[in-house]
Parts: sequence; structure tokens; C-alpha cells
Amino acid sequence: MLLRELSIHEFAAQLASRQPAPGGGSAAAVSGLLGVSLLEMVVNLSLGRPDLAEYADMLVERQKGLAVLHKKLEELIDRDADAFSAVIAAYGLPKATAEEKEARAAQIQQALRQAAEVPTEVARAALESLEIGKSLLGKINAHVVSDLMIGVLLSYNAVTAALLNTAINLPALRDQAVVAALRGQIHVLRTAADELYKTVADEVYSTETFAVMRMD
Repeated sequence: MLLRELSIHEFAAQLASRQPAPGGGSAAAVSGLLGVSLLEMVVNLSLGRPDLAEYADMLVERQKGLAVLHKKLEELIDRDADAFSAVIAAYGLPKATAEEKEARAAQIQQALRQAAEVPTEVARAALESLEIGKSLLGKINAHVVSDLMIGVLLSYNAVTAALLNTAINLPALRDQAVVAALRGQIHVLRTAADELYKTVADEVYSTETFAVMRMD
């Protein structure tokens, strides 16, 4: 059964077990999925309100974008687990002969690269969710601003968590061009996520309602 088809209880039990997958990468995708889902709720509770009629077309477009991200992140929950399982399988290949050792090493490198690249897809999807969250500021039902902020926070955490899973695989990769490219992606995605999160948090926490959340 696909991980995304498990109940919350079942998925959490698998995550807590001794088996290596699912792990942090799948958890990052779940965090991203929850963030997107909350933003979808925010949009759904804002559409159709007379006081937000001027934003209706924009809200519909954001709804479509979030639906795409929802589906993608669901798929990435399983893809990340599959990628890590492939790494474990590659390390288990026979290595009795020179030919087997060579084939095993090549398979390990291929699997490690996939295990490093899939989390960047999670990060990119979560970053898109952050961008949508920012675009919704001031254009939604005032009663769901906390849900917007939580959706943004979950998306931000998904970016960070996913990139940690990319980073952990880099030391074992031999192709330094691939390593350099992935390091660059980590920097770009992390920087963009930091900026987006700060923008949204600063605006939300500047209001009287959420002033209690400020740390200054």
C-alpha cells in the first residue's frame, strides 16, 4: 500500500518504527502537504464572500495552483521513501567479484543521487506553497489568518526538512559537479524560503491579534 493511502495512525507508526523508510524526507513531504491543505482551506473559506469579491479571480487561480501542489506532495511522500529504499537495496548488492563491486558502486551512486534530488522537489513544491501564502496576505477571510500562518509555517518547515535530507546524502556522492549543483539548489531554496517566511510572519505578527507571538 502507498504511504499516502495510510491513516495518520498507520503512517506515524511506520515513521516511528526501526525500518529506515519512511523517514525524514517523507515527513517533510507530509509537512508540505499539510501546509498546502491549510492554504486550500483558507482559499475555500474566502471564496464567495462579498467583501472579498475583488480578489475572487486571484483566489480561484491560487486554488488551482494549490491543487497541483497537493497532488505532487502526496506523490513525493512515497517517492522519497522509495528513493531511500533503493539506497538500502544498492548497499545490499553482492560484492564478491570485481565486476560485482563495480556494478554495486555504480548502483549506490545512482541511488544516492536520486535520494538527494527527490527532497529538492519537495522543497521546491513547499516553496511554491510559501509564495502562494504570501500572495494571499490581506486578501482572505480575516477569521482564517491563523490558518494561513500555520500553512506557511508548515510549508517553511517542509523546505528546511527536505533540504536536510538532500544535504545528508552529499558527502557520499562522488560526482562533484552534481554535489556543487545540489549545494547551489540548497542555498537558493533555503534563502528564498527564509525571506518568504519572514515577510509573512512580520506582517501577521504586526497585527494586534498576533502581537503576543512576537519575540521582541
